[in-house]
Amino acid sequence: MPHNPWSKVRILVAITAALAALVCATDLLVEHRTEERIAAQASQRLKPEGSVHADLTDPLAGLRALGGQVGDVEVSAKGVRRQQAVMDVTVRLDDVTTDGDSAGGSGTATVGYDQVTRRLGVLGDGLTAGAQNGSLVLSGSVGSLGLPVTVRAEVSTASNAITVTPTAVDVLGRSMAVHDLDALPAASGLRDKLEPRTVAVTDLPRGVALTSAHATDHGLVLAFSIAAGPTPAAAGGTA
Repeated sequence: MPHNPWSKVRILVAITAALAALVCATDLLVEHRTEERIAAQASQRLKPEGSVHADLTDPLAGLRALGGQVGDVEVSAKGVRRQQAVMDVTVRLDDVTTDGDSAGGSGTATVGYDQVTRRLGVLGDGLTAGAQNGSLVLSGSVGSLGLPVTVRAEVSTASNAITVTPTAVDVLGRSMAVHDLDALPAASGLRDKLEPRTVAVTDLPRGVALTSAHATDHGLVLAFSIAAGPTPAAAGGTA
């Protein structure tokens, strides 16, 4: 029988392909189960009104999980209730281990403008919060005459608080700085309502700090930094 060197090659190729398929299937299975466990833990901690989804973003994350290294993880949850507000939360953690530690990361919480309006209190009296060209605006009618105004505001943050500072007002066809409102008789009293307002962001887990906030079409987005160490879920919840 003539010797066929290609037969051995075909056998090796077939074995290699089978092993690759087995590794891939094992990785996907472990990855899927790990994602399910992470999502279940996040759901237990956050108790959201909507869905929770977890993604392992590293290649071969499932096989790494077998060795105690999960890698980079992204968790999103819809309808998380905190401080009498409902928000959509996304957390990204680097180098997560199966013991619940990470190399740190970041997170965002998106709050709807109906809730921003309510939390601003007297600053939002008669005005509705929204976004315009990437800026936070308050618009509506104020005063006994129902004067239509649009207020542009700056949003700044400390590690555990948000401050909304009205800077400019469009009123009676004119645009002016808030501090110039006293010169407009029809807008008397409006100036006092447009003082800066600070809202505390409390009950943040250890190692989590508010870093910035900006207005988007979908709501006010709060950004957070997460220090290395126990993950926010392991530390007892998130903001």
